[in-house]
Amino acid sequence: MALPLVGSASPVSSPRVDGKVAIVTGSGRNLGRAGVLELARRGADVVVNARTNRQEAESVAREAESLGVRALALLADVGNEEQVNRMVDEVLTRFGRVDILINNAGYRPRRTFMDMTTAEWRAVLATNLDGPFFCAKAVVPSMISNGSGSIVNLSGMNSFSGAHWPHVCASKMGALGLTRALAVELGPHNIRINYVVPGGWDESATSFEDMAPESRGQARIPLRRLGIPQELANLYTFLASDDSSYITGQTFHINGGAFRY
Repeated sequence: MALPLVGSASPVSSPRVDGKVAIVTGSGRNLGRAGVLELARRGADVVVNARTNRQEAESVAREAESLGVRALALLADVGNEEQVNRMVDEVLTRFGRVDILINNAGYRPRRTFMDMTTAEWRAVLATNLDGPFFCAKAVVPSMISNGSGSIVNLSGMNSFSGAHWPHVCASKMGALGLTRALAVELGPHNIRINYVVPGGWDESATSFEDMAPESRGQARIPLRRLGIPQELANLYTFLASDDSSYITGQTFHINGGAFRY
């Protein structure tokens, strides 16, 4: 069973995002990096965002540029409104527009409710709920001016099962409510907003063949394996493209059948 390699050419029939500008938060590594590279491979100029690691962000930006698009690496804590606004202002100065926002950044420390401090609660909500709000607030004026836009908010399967992370679950369910409300409010501007709920991933793998042995034979997952970042990147790009032009306010579970909702 072969899956597309990260960095391989996309089929001609794949959704295209030529000429669009995409911001992917939390994209210096792993799932976010895969999303940046697939958007670039399909024609978008891309903004690689990281909170503190400039070296990682710039490395991903160079990879994207090698695919023939413009790329920009910017540091910003998505839970800080001032930093988000500075980032988006820089994008608008350099590229002139924002068409796609992938709110990929997330913070998921494991903590029981009884052991959790208020500071820990606030830190998680800042990234997972304030972040999508601040980022959407900053880019929507450009999308309205462009006459269209696509926003994807990222969740996690445990937020639906309720396991282990009460602060994470609360923040992600808040982001789901934000997604649904904005889909209604911004729909008349042709701005689409959807919600993606990933399951478990082998974040180092680029194909089924190079997955770690422990990532296969997963009895709890009907497909019997973890996911590959490329598979999530493909969904990101579909939702960012005009191929999903009549889809908004929806929740997409991508987990190999581990959670059926």
